[in-house]
Amino acid sequence: MIEIGDFILIPTTNQTKEEWLNKRQGGIGGSDMGTLYNVNPYKSVTELFYSKLGRVKEDDLSNNPAIFHGTELEDKVLNWSCYQDDEACNDEGEFIKNNYVVNCNNNNKIASHVEFPYMVIDKKTPWLISNIDGMGFYDKSITTQDLIDQVQSGVMPVPDYIVEIKTISPYSVEKYASGIPPHYPYQVKTYMIPFLELNPKIYAKIYAWCYDQTMTTHRIELTKKDATSIKSVSKKFQKLIYQGRVIIEEATKQNLSEEEIDLKLSTIHPSPSSSAPSLGKFLSEKFLSKEYIRKNKTIQGDSNDLKIGLRYAEVGREIKALNEEKTTISNALKNKLVVNDSQVIDLSPNGRISYGKRLTINVKK
Repeated sequence: MIEIGDFILIPTTNQTKEEWLNKRQGGIGGSDMGTLYNVNPYKSVTELFYSKLGRVKEDDLSNNPAIFHGTELEDKVLNWSCYQDDEACNDEGEFIKNNYVVNCNNNNKIASHVEFPYMVIDKKTPWLISNIDGMGFYDKSITTQDLIDQVQSGVMPVPDYIVEIKTISPYSVEKYASGIPPHYPYQVKTYMIPFLELNPKIYAKIYAWCYDQTMTTHRIELTKKDATSIKSVSKKFQKLIYQGRVIIEEATKQNLSEEEIDLKLSTIHPSPSSSAPSLGKFLSEKFLSKEYIRKNKTIQGDSNDLKIGLRYAEVGREIKALNEEKTTISNALKNKLVVNDSQVIDLSPNGRISYGKRLTINVKK
């Protein structure tokens, strides 16, 4: 551990995966922040609560192809991103996509994007842990060794911007209006917070390399309102974690069973407004399928229960009608392509409709 002013730096070089996970478990990382704001489609704040308390076993995703390729390609994409010119346009003023390929081949480096092999903790917000993919510098000569040398001499490097690398599927690009999942910006905004005092103009760039071999850049700004909100939301959650640890400690002294401990924790766990499919499965397996709940009393519903119950039934009917309409539209578009012996319907400048392995509709107003 290295201390430089208000910064605590934890070297990640030669750090095992278990050591890295244990360190993250003790605080809140940028990848947790989208979950706290209920915008992570893969995890809910309720699940995160039990995960931070060690009450659930994390899924081993090492054999997941998306995780595997993301890990294997991260260093390569970080290097490629140095050559991506976000302002490159042709004579017609159109942005030149994937210009990093030509720039790489011509050794035309745009900026320095270098790995920073340390976890970063600001003593003013010790519960927040930043584990950035890289630091961005306008100076093209900066290297990782330069940053290490600075740290070892007691100087904290000051990046021009934070670099985050993502590998995503074409489906994700099409699914989200911004081209990236909504929890990504929360992640990099969290990473920027410790650097605000060093560089008040700090911002972040997310480089999303898609499996169709395209790369997009997403500039993310951090407002004072963002910083205040992230600090407040994360601190509130961290206090809840501390409260949970006290409950576990006292329950253990009383020799309560694991189920009894979980029952006590359920009285304080955060209730999310989340559409993450994993939440329903988690609640069912962790609580609702347990004998002590099946034997428990029936509770009286209220007007809100009736309201959302009726809405659930209404949504089911709407989904059925929308699915029928969606299929009708899909059939009509496929038929138009067939009759015109084509694969693409060009709707420039509003997008296009095409058929490759499936019908892809990428249309905007």
